[in-house]
Amino acid sequence: MPVPSDAAMRIAIYDLDRTLTRKATFTPFLLFAARKVASWRLALVPVWLFAMLAYRLGAMSRARLKLFGTQLLVGRRTRSELEALGSQFAARVMASNGLMPGTLLLLEKDREAGARLVLATAAFDIYASAFATALGFDEMVATRWEGFERVPDNCYADTKLASVLDRQPEIGEARTRFVSDSFADAPLLDKVDEPIFATTSQRKAKKAAARGWRVIDPRES
Repeated sequence: MPVPSDAAMRIAIYDLDRTLTRKATFTPFLLFAARKVASWRLALVPVWLFAMLAYRLGAMSRARLKLFGTQLLVGRRTRSELEALGSQFAARVMASNGLMPGTLLLLEKDREAGARLVLATAAFDIYASAFATALGFDEMVATRWEGFERVPDNCYADTKLASVLDRQPEIGEARTRFVSDSFADAPLLDKVDEPIFATTSQRKAKKAAARGWRVIDPRES
């Protein structure tokens, strides 16, 4: 793919879990929300662990797993209730040194360069939007919460690529970079001009470098 000139529009795309945040966010969100609204549901955590094992064995999709976990540990809350919990959760993560300083530094450099900042994550929008707002992203692509009756389209792998292209049609003409910690994001990493793989693992770093991706340690500012 030809690299656009420096005068071209810039789009900088960032994953959330383990890229901007130090840890994955979904299970911590469920536990945080359970403590807030129905602490008795914490007794159901072993059921959640069993469900995650079922997913790993191929008996449940990621999307169904997320839906099940939300109903199990948070209960049938309205969207506004879930968004309120999501805002509190994001604030708690950011206040407790839960973000990666190296990735934040890169984000600030992109902001200073005038890039359009896009958060692209498989996390539910009910809490990802709070991270996007607090960190000053211009746009967000995430797994949309559509209630308990509909299994969501998980914004993951090829689905994430399609969602980003749908929301950012200028990617073909813009100068683009994507920062992620996950090989599941390979479709989008291979699409942009500057793929950046964020990892603390030497094994993963070597694998990413072999694919021609730039590697950073997201902990190092």
